[in-house]
Formats: sequence, C-alpha cells, structure tokens
Amino acid sequence: MIVKLGAGSVWTVTGPSYLTKLVVDADATVQAPPGRSLSLTVDGTTSALTPGSSHSGALVITVA
Repeated sequence: MIVKLGAGSVWTVTGPSYLTKLVVDADATVQAPPGRSLSLTVDGTTSALTPGSSHSGALVITVA
C-alpha cells in the first residue's frame, strides 16, 4: 500500500500498518493516539518518521 499525506493532513495510526511507500509532506502529521507512541521500520531498520520525509520498501508502523 502507498500512502501520501498532503499539506495539512493528519493520520492517527491506531494499529500496525504495513506499507510499501510513505510520503509525508512538510505540513503533514503522522501521530499516535494520546498517551501512545509510534515507531517506523524500513526493511527491518528503525527510521525517523518526520514531516517532509519519504520512505520506500517494507515499511511497518507500530503503535506502543
């Protein structure tokens, strides 16, 4: 699955998400529900999930 978050978009991740590509515009937000946190791995390696970033490969976003 490919996800592209445009300017002003907000994605609240509530469970594990498996993607092949993620593009986050500089003015977009990927967040966890209140009191929780997110982690991103790309091809098994931990990666930062920041605005203005793009990731491709075997992506897994998890909520802790």
